[in-house]
Amino acid sequence: MKILKTSLLFFAILIGNSVFAQSEIDSLINILPNVSDNIEKSEILNKLCLQLVYVNPDSALKFGQQALELGNLENSNLIKGKAFNRIGIVYDVENIWDSALIFYDSALMCAHKVNDSVTIASAYNNIGLVYWNKSLYDKAIDNFFKSLYLFEKLDKMNGVAHTYNNIGLIFFEQGRDSTALEYQYKGLKIRNGLNDEWGINDSRLNIAVIYLSLEDYDSSKYFYQKTIPFYVKNENHYALGTAYNGLAMVFNAEQQFDSALFYYDKSAEEHLSIHNNYKAASTLLNKAGLYREKGQSDNELNTLLRAKETLGNEESSMRVRSKILFYLAENYHDRGKYKKASGLYLESKRIDDSLYIVDRDEKIEQIKVKYETEKREKELLLERANNERLEKEKVLAEIKIYNRNKWIIGIVAISLTLIFFLLFISQRNKRKAQAEKDAAIILEREKGLKAVFTAQEDERKRIAKDLHDGVGQQISAIKMFFQSLSKAMLKSKPELKEDILKVDKMITDTGTDIRNISHQMMPRALTELGLVDALEDLLDNCFIKTKVKYNFENMGFEERLPANVEVALYRICQELLQNIIKHSGADKVDIQLMKMKNHCLLIVEDNGKGIIADESSDGIGMLNINNRLRTINGNLNMDSEKDEGTTATIRIALA
Repeated sequence: MKILKTSLLFFAILIGNSVFAQSEIDSLINILPNVSDNIEKSEILNKLCLQLVYVNPDSALKFGQQALELGNLENSNLIKGKAFNRIGIVYDVENIWDSALIFYDSALMCAHKVNDSVTIASAYNNIGLVYWNKSLYDKAIDNFFKSLYLFEKLDKMNGVAHTYNNIGLIFFEQGRDSTALEYQYKGLKIRNGLNDEWGINDSRLNIAVIYLSLEDYDSSKYFYQKTIPFYVKNENHYALGTAYNGLAMVFNAEQQFDSALFYYDKSAEEHLSIHNNYKAASTLLNKAGLYREKGQSDNELNTLLRAKETLGNEESSMRVRSKILFYLAENYHDRGKYKKASGLYLESKRIDDSLYIVDRDEKIEQIKVKYETEKREKELLLERANNERLEKEKVLAEIKIYNRNKWIIGIVAISLTLIFFLLFISQRNKRKAQAEKDAAIILEREKGLKAVFTAQEDERKRIAKDLHDGVGQQISAIKMFFQSLSKAMLKSKPELKEDILKVDKMITDTGTDIRNISHQMMPRALTELGLVDALEDLLDNCFIKTKVKYNFENMGFEERLPANVEVALYRICQELLQNIIKHSGADKVDIQLMKMKNHCLLIVEDNGKGIIADESSDGIGMLNINNRLRTINGNLNMDSEKDEGTTATIRIALA
């Protein structure tokens, strides 16, 4: 019986994911409230995020986000880089790969700023795993070798072993099982030398998977059984589910069906305990295949229905969903339920067609990436050789200069020390005076801006009130008087009916225009109901006459924000939406409004043509946005690339 690779659950190793015992996790949680230093607290939060990623992803995400908040508070790219990397791992384990990539890229950006090579190497490796999951193997290999080069340079053998493991994934997917096995054994050898129990068992698990693919069932069974006691002891449900599934497939291949069913059930139970529906559904699909092989149609049907229910609507699980629907259709067809079977066949084919388009596009991308990767590798080798040559020349030159000039170093050093000391004192005093002057100027400027915007909003309120209560009421009175007058006119001159109707419509339209202008000047929803309702009303009005589709999400607004913050966020969002409608050419807009403990986030994202980086701050609108943000302790980040849309992120500090 040849085992299909698509049925195997390979155990990918996410760099940075070591696991503690539950007692150690509890200990970290208990000491957390007593830690006052933000940097020390962020380290504990990052550790907790790592330890809980397979056990409780929701809690892991919470701790990672808290660490990121502290990184922002301390303005520390070192802390933020680690936190972004950990949060990416959480999304990776949950199979939300596009989100994982965003956080890994953010980790790289922060780590490069502080030259944190360990986090850089870790992020490259984790990015490689995302591309492996997306079947972009050339991109995955490119990132794995970047990670391997850095880990070897840093002499981080644990990271080298992790990377060997993940390179083995690619060769396994490409059908090069022997080469994949060679890389897994290389990683296992390093881990044995480091006495890394977690790494040793992870390597064993992957070796078992490869032997199963090679139909060496005795070796596969041996390595699976070696890992299970360790994962049971340490309550690693994710790895246990993987091991039990593989062991079930071994027994299935050996026609030991009762044992296979037993381990399939244990595998599904372990994956469901950590809410990993994708893995659980895959295991149940394997179990249904066993029932199909034995001709047990009822058991197969019940298992497939359970797998379909378990899978839910996860976007990253379409391939498994297609298989479940296909085999359900086969089962119903065999039962003579042709209408039901036909519907399931069509749904399965629709998913397969959409996957074919994705696969085709990804294949084109793979070919492109392969060419670019080979080109980059050649350039990298040439650059490395040139760097080594230049480094040698530099060292020789430095030695020569040192030997020639060492007799004057003492005198020059003393002179320079004295000069620099005097310059330091002078410059420090100048900087102190200038800093005080700049602070006073900035304070006065911000007060001025705040006064301008306050006056502007007060004037808007006054004009809106005058329009609504004054002009609006007068228009209503005119309409009522005209309607009364028109009845008398129609009795004496019925031929004026059409003209009377036109005038009546003009009065009605004028009243509507005045109400709209009043609403734009100061929406009643903002003052009476709050920011969330005001933004919902704004979105409806902005896009009602366009083809733009929008999605608005909000979180944490049980209580209202300060009035000046609500007004500023409303005006900023209003300006961004007008820019999208006028300039972006987008047909989809996503708006997210989130309130955390100490800050508020507004994210406006479109799929339009993007903006040029050095033009992103031009224009009165953007100047107005930045000025408003200065008055409420906020900042704006614009992320845009040509033809790939624009994301505006506004962060407001609330405490």
